[in-house]
Amino acid sequence: MAKLIELRNVYKIYSEGLESEVRALDGVSLEVERGEFVAVVGQSGSGKSTMMNVLGCLDIPTRGDYFLDGVDVRELSDKELSRIRNKQIGFIFQQYNLIQNLTVLENVELPLIYQGIDPIDRRELAMEALGRVGLADRAQHKPTQMSGGQQQ
Repeated sequence: MAKLIELRNVYKIYSEGLESEVRALDGVSLEVERGEFVAVVGQSGSGKSTMMNVLGCLDIPTRGDYFLDGVDVRELSDKELSRIRNKQIGFIFQQYNLIQNLTVLENVELPLIYQGIDPIDRRELAMEALGRVGLADRAQHKPTQMSGGQQQ
């Protein structure tokens, strides 16, 4: 059975001019089985965010292989990568990226708008999601009226 996530000798190198480069990832290998929980820890500047961007299909390795559920991510089109980001991978960013002039409910509905979900269904799905995380009573609040944890 294929691993859910498999990195093989992955490098991510950023060029900073003709003679300078930054090696954000330098030969990283990792395997994650379906259902397994993994924590990524390290010092500031150690490549954690870069690795998460690669794993989340937001960036591609300079070298090495990344297989997601047995599929070579390099072989996927932009549309296929977008579908993966939309359907298979969830992100919780350090910065919440909430739109401050929208309500909590409207912020939760926003990705559903991009998916083309009908407005009535969208509202219902968003309220169900807020209910699952205990925030249904905050649906009409603005992000600035919530704690950092609630915003996440």
